[in-house]
Amino acid sequence: MASKKTYRCDDQDHVGWFLLEQTRNAIYKARALELEQYGVSPVQAGVMFVIHTLGGKTRPAEIARWLVREPHSISGLLSRMERDGLLQRESDPERKNAVSIVLTAEGRDICDKTFRRESVRQVFSGLSEEERKELMGSLIRLRDRALKDRKVRNRPPFPTAGS
Repeated sequence: MASKKTYRCDDQDHVGWFLLEQTRNAIYKARALELEQYGVSPVQAGVMFVIHTLGGKTRPAEIARWLVREPHSISGLLSRMERDGLLQRESDPERKNAVSIVLTAEGRDICDKTFRRESVRQVFSGLSEEERKELMGSLIRLRDRALKDRKVRNRPPFPTAGS
């Protein structure tokens, strides 16, 4: 009979970070499987969510800010999404040499479909309403502290405590 091996780590902050990473990866994989039918990744769905939430039009820097990503990584992602017909760049009349990002008709259709988020709902159904609120508050505090400690100037505006 095989014995069950146990592991131990005395650094609870590291264990917490590792557990957060495992949880994020597990939810990401579930969401990726759900989104396969639409031909988009969770990151692409996130970009479309930001554009939709900001009224259907925004700048690349704002997308990077909301997703806590570097502008150069968003630029490459936007180029691939534009090539796939999900969005397009438009000249920004308010700023010379700037562009705005808008969803195409196909992008809007796929965006609407991705709002179903059944995989995410299923995962979160394991928590009570009170536990969800507590988790959201804790995650917002951790995110904001991590960004403050790293002197990130443009903190994401969403979600906030009370959202």
